[in-house]
Amino acid sequence: MKNNFLIIAAIILIGFVPQLQGQSKRIFSGNFSSEGDVTAKGIMTMELTQSGAKIEGVSNYKTNDGMLSTGMLSVNGYTKDNIGYIRFRDQRGSSVADGSITYQDASTLYFKQTTTLSTLPMVSYLYKVGTNNSNMSVEAVANYSGKYSNEGDTTANGIIYFEISQKGTKVEGIANYKTFDQQLNTGILSVNGYMKEGVAYIRFRDQKGVVIADGALSTDKENIIFRQTTLSNLLPHYAVLYR
Repeated sequence: MKNNFLIIAAIILIGFVPQLQGQSKRIFSGNFSSEGDVTAKGIMTMELTQSGAKIEGVSNYKTNDGMLSTGMLSVNGYTKDNIGYIRFRDQRGSSVADGSITYQDASTLYFKQTTTLSTLPMVSYLYKVGTNNSNMSVEAVANYSGKYSNEGDTTANGIIYFEISQKGTKVEGIANYKTFDQQLNTGILSVNGYMKEGVAYIRFRDQKGVVIADGALSTDKENIIFRQTTLSNLLPHYAVLYR
């Protein structure tokens, strides 16, 4: 009797294994971007579609210093054991690089280049990007146009000031940062960038056109949050801005 029970239990367990494996499979479909990764040297994007074990899509990579832009690359590959193996090709069909992708969590892809080419990053974390952002865009237009600073923040080391104008997704304006100890004054910096999914991604340049830093603006109720996405000591890495 005991042996019969063990046999039945084993049969039931074997029947559940394929179902558990099917549930654990990750599908590599969607839009992904490394925007927001402060450790990255550039922005990598992927638009992927998976059908069965087949992966295809497009990708792009641009460095923050503006020295490299791959243009649109085609992506083709396959999945095996929850790992996507992909190859990048340029618009002429020439192979650019190979890599693998895995899910770090439910909405984060981990890309690892399996070749050693400088055209693409060796590793990159890409975050899933939503597509329904029309309401966010309207709200962002109203929020990012205006004048604001962190004056009044007693925890700050200095005052950062913005004067921003936004038309559609285009963001431009000026900024300045002065430390309270008077050791730093950036002068007038130009600000240019774009808005995507409620976040404004901006680049600062000095009066000679030299890139100073990159950053992002996001909203928090009535305030605007500035986060630097580079590691420059010419601007604060975080600031709460008031109108």
